[in-house]
Amino acid sequence: MSKTQAEFWQGRRVVVLGAARSGIAAARFLKDKGNTVSLSDSGPISGEIKAELAELGIPWEEGGHTREWLTQAEAIIASPGIPLTAKPFQWAQAEGIPVLSEIELAGQFLKIPVIAVTGSNGKTTTVTLIHALLTEAGLRAGLGGNIGTPLISFVGQELDWIVAELSSFQLETTYSFKPQIALLLNLYPNHLDRHPSMESYFEIKSRIFQAQDANDWSLSNGDNPWCQALSQHTKQPLQWFSRQAGPQVWAWIEAGQLWRQMPAGPEAVIALPELPLLGNHNQENCLAVLAISARLKIPVEAVRRALKKVTGIPHRLEKVAELQGRVFINDSKATNYLATQKALESLEPPLILIAGGRDKGGDLHPLIDLIHSRVKAVVLLGEAAPHFAQELQKREYNQISVVNTMQEAVEQAWRVSQPKDQILLSPACASYDMFHNFEERGERFKADVAALTP
Repeated sequence: MSKTQAEFWQGRRVVVLGAARSGIAAARFLKDKGNTVSLSDSGPISGEIKAELAELGIPWEEGGHTREWLTQAEAIIASPGIPLTAKPFQWAQAEGIPVLSEIELAGQFLKIPVIAVTGSNGKTTTVTLIHALLTEAGLRAGLGGNIGTPLISFVGQELDWIVAELSSFQLETTYSFKPQIALLLNLYPNHLDRHPSMESYFEIKSRIFQAQDANDWSLSNGDNPWCQALSQHTKQPLQWFSRQAGPQVWAWIEAGQLWRQMPAGPEAVIALPELPLLGNHNQENCLAVLAISARLKIPVEAVRRALKKVTGIPHRLEKVAELQGRVFINDSKATNYLATQKALESLEPPLILIAGGRDKGGDLHPLIDLIHSRVKAVVLLGEAAPHFAQELQKREYNQISVVNTMQEAVEQAWRVSQPKDQILLSPACASYDMFHNFEERGERFKADVAALTP
């Protein structure tokens, strides 16, 4: 961090937007640095958080943001959940107040090298695998960002690496964050309810590379058209993982095995049947991990242990129960159309799909086609249910039930099921119409499955 940046964050008036985990961590850090910190949240703040803020001497407002509260600031740290079109950003822009993310703030203080990962799908699985890879290699690694610990909490810790999951919402207000290794897993239509266009979404995701220099490493998916287009927007040549070997490809699939490019030549790492994670999409996630393992020259045995160690991630094709021959699978993290497509492609019919929520936009037709060919019945809930039902009926698909709650969805799926069916919650939508987040939605599904009385 430059002296100028260090001096800036001393004795400043800073407002933190949002009382979630990263906001509280940023507020605590800035208070410890001698800044005058206050906090504003659009919703209610829990009693536990209020007690923590009071102990820190940080005033707050809740139930809405006020212009007077925000425009007192010399800098604003924004929660990733607040869209750039919201009033607080308009007020800040009018007053010339800089707005940045907790990620951007952390990047100005961290002295630990960072492996940063973004993408439309697969981020959490991949960062979990990378963290396991580093741990198996005997390295001290932290895991944070959009998953786990806020990055600002790692400042001052003794670690060899930080593995950071970054969402497009976090990257919107990130400008100089400089990961030593940056990975863009894939790019598909997503969050188009928030970003005005696919091109805008592309530009925001590409910010993961924007501050890198010739000493850093940039990795992406050689099989994804949007990722391929990214090569024109990076300062240094992109390196690739791909299903096929090729120039600048560090990991690929050949003869039923995952391979990586090492200085001594190609090296077979693991056979596909040995991977515990299901689906072609998880093969691609593992290829990205192999490419990073090659860059870091991690021994192959440590790589194999890491790939076998991660057997599943909560809310991602998570098997939760088997009742009278029916298997229940929780894929609540499938918050866009493509994620549900990948789930359906990974599982063998007969399938019953529970879907719906807050629609994030995109082309629904490929998912409708897949449902038509692979799913015996669909149970819909949430805001998107009428639209999904209408599109399915246009394809003369009529095995549709529309319900109001997750409990009703689970009970209806059970009623129409038979032994050997797989009942899959894979919503293809965000959760915010009915739940606080996808985790709460997944936990509700698991609780309702556990409460079934066949």
